[in-house]
Amino acid sequence: MWTLTLDTATPYLSLGLFRGDEGIGRIVRLGRRHEEALFPILDGLLGEVGARKEEIGTVVLGEGPGSYTGLRIALAAGLGIAMAHGAQVYGVSSLLAACWPFLEEGGPPLTALFTARNGLYYGATYARREGRPLVVQPPRKLKHSELPQEGLLLDAPPDPRALYELLPFAQKGVEPAYL
Repeated sequence: MWTLTLDTATPYLSLGLFRGDEGIGRIVRLGRRHEEALFPILDGLLGEVGARKEEIGTVVLGEGPGSYTGLRIALAAGLGIAMAHGAQVYGVSSLLAACWPFLEEGGPPLTALFTARNGLYYGATYARREGRPLVVQPPRKLKHSELPQEGLLLDAPPDPRALYELLPFAQKGVEPAYL
């Protein structure tokens, strides 16, 4: 069975299909056009790995924070696919999926930021300890004056493989983060 990873909380569509060590992911900057590109890109990925939608057994969705409409697109699409094919659904913070590839084991914490409206940012601070994510500061809204002085990662897209790698630490079901 394949694991589908999907995040549309940011201007990027992050989409991947993974099984064990094999798999493929795509990150495409779409602005606000996720719904137009999601299923054609998914069909392309399925073709590349030689799988069918029926072979998706797990869906990992980015829970945000992010745009309300963006979050709804991933949740509706992911939950629809899961219901149609009997797949299990899990949720992972989009901020954690953005910074996971950059966290070093035992290294300093990293604050992932997504630019929001009105001069605000969505941010969370994470570290990697014993192969696990450690939440140093949970997702929250921040003003520019409240940003840490170091260890910032600004507007990196959630990584499709990171969503897959974070599955062991994910919560079952999804709880979107509307900040």
